[in-house]
Amino acid sequence: MIWWVFLLVVVTILSYLSDVGVLTFLQDWRVPFLNASLTSVLILFCLIGLLVRMMRMSKKGEKEELREKVKQLEAELSRSKDR
Repeated sequence: MIWWVFLLVVVTILSYLSDVGVLTFLQDWRVPFLNASLTSVLILFCLIGLLVRMMRMSKKGEKEELREKVKQLEAELSRSKDR
């Protein structure tokens, strides 16, 4: 996930330099169906990739928590059956 953040920082810096006027060639490239500059589209894709990655990681974490809870409840059940 650190690579997504690093890529997003680089694209954001390029976008800022383009908006200031230092890198004018980036404003000339347009994405036809979105009517946006190339840097804006790259920022959009980076953010989408980062959000998808975060959602997958959170679901994975939730599954691990549920597995631990199931193991704990099974252990309690087996202890209560032994009594």
